[in-house]
Amino acid sequence: MNAEKPIRLLLGPQRPVVNLDSALARSGIGDGPIGVISAAWQEAEGDIDGMQRLVKNPLSDLLLYQKAEALFAADTRLHEAYRRRQEHLKEQQRLYRLRLRQLKIAARATLRAEGEPAVLAAERRHAISQLRALDKHHLRQVDKIHARFDNDFNVDCNTALAEHTSAFAEALSRFDSLLITGGNVVVLINRLRLFGLGPQLQRKNIVAWSAGAMVLADRIVLFHERMPQGRRDAEIMCRGMAIVPDTVLLPNASGRLRLRDSLRIGLFDRRFSPATCVALDNGSYLLFEGETLRDSGAAKRMTRNGKFKRVRAA
Repeated sequence: MNAEKPIRLLLGPQRPVVNLDSALARSGIGDGPIGVISAAWQEAEGDIDGMQRLVKNPLSDLLLYQKAEALFAADTRLHEAYRRRQEHLKEQQRLYRLRLRQLKIAARATLRAEGEPAVLAAERRHAISQLRALDKHHLRQVDKIHARFDNDFNVDCNTALAEHTSAFAEALSRFDSLLITGGNVVVLINRLRLFGLGPQLQRKNIVAWSAGAMVLADRIVLFHERMPQGRRDAEIMCRGMAIVPDTVLLPNASGRLRLRDSLRIGLFDRRFSPATCVALDNGSYLLFEGETLRDSGAAKRMTRNGKFKRVRAA
């Protein structure tokens, strides 16, 4: 493994077509053992027999979710503090969502408006800057909630957490490469944060899909424009691992975004600029060496005019 330029292989959802095996085969990762993080599957964590039939490399699940549950069962004070933090995060997200909805309505109306071009341009820029300002404010508030928890519960003051964190560091040291599955992105990022795995992940080759890919970005953006439970504006949840910087990753975008609504797509792109917003649908992949995109297939990026273009390697 090139420690200076580890491989990051990002895939779309693995249904209905699986491309994990073919993408991994041409990634250059090699045939060494791979550690698996399937915490986003929750109770199904560790059920990796299907993956093992696809992948030639020996796989070993690190069982983050199960070990977190065991830690919570043994330390009720930690568990209660963790539960309170999650409630505070939910409340912060709810209030952010209330404010976001009004700003998104105003921004879309401003983009649709007709009038003097110079006046419209200034108002449209300001409408988008208000969205960005709210996103930044929300991230700061989320950071504060996490910081309070981390200050009270860390490896310096909690023996059980220190033991688990040390055990994971030792386990990770046996693998040059990791595979991170899709599933519940909230559960996944919370377990990665709980055990402080960010620094170790930075040095590993990583293969990830869906939620697993989302947590590698600077910011985790949730998007629900075509979900069965109703439409919701794209919203920032929290910071990610910042392993794939300056990119917003959007798994199953064709099933969850109104791709033909150029006004909405253009606003999405301008709101998160200068980050590149990438649709990772089933069958797509991005292959990075360090921060350099070496190869891509079927992945598309948003543009400010509301269209999509194929992502091409440098």
